[in-house]
Amino acid sequence: MATVKANLDWLSAAQEALNGDSAFRKLGSTDITLGLSIGDEARLVTFEAFEIASISEISPMDLRDADIVLEMSVKNWNAYLRKRAKGKGPSLLTLDLDQRVITPRSPIDRLKLERYNLSLQAFIDKGAELAA
Repeated sequence: MATVKANLDWLSAAQEALNGDSAFRKLGSTDITLGLSIGDEARLVTFEAFEIASISEISPMDLRDADIVLEMSVKNWNAYLRKRAKGKGPSLLTLDLDQRVITPRSPIDRLKLERYNLSLQAFIDKGAELAA
């Protein structure tokens, strides 16, 4: 049986697109590290000021360095991206309220999710658009 792969190929393309997008900068300064734990794969996305500064492939053990970690199964992640690309999926905040997919490092970091949610959602949505 074939293993389904997490759709993470779009990360760098979304970074490049948003770093060149004035509308993304207008969302405001974002200072957060987002860990993506999708199945067996992990990435660390660093947002600094008005850009996505870096994306690193990391070991799942290194997710402890993230302010918040978005954790989903491969199946749910790919389905979420498809829904967001069609404009039908819930926001990350809503998804987290329903399914608890985000783990903050501390209560303060939980507040960062709410503060920077528009920038984080723009990143995920750009990725969903590129992956479609």
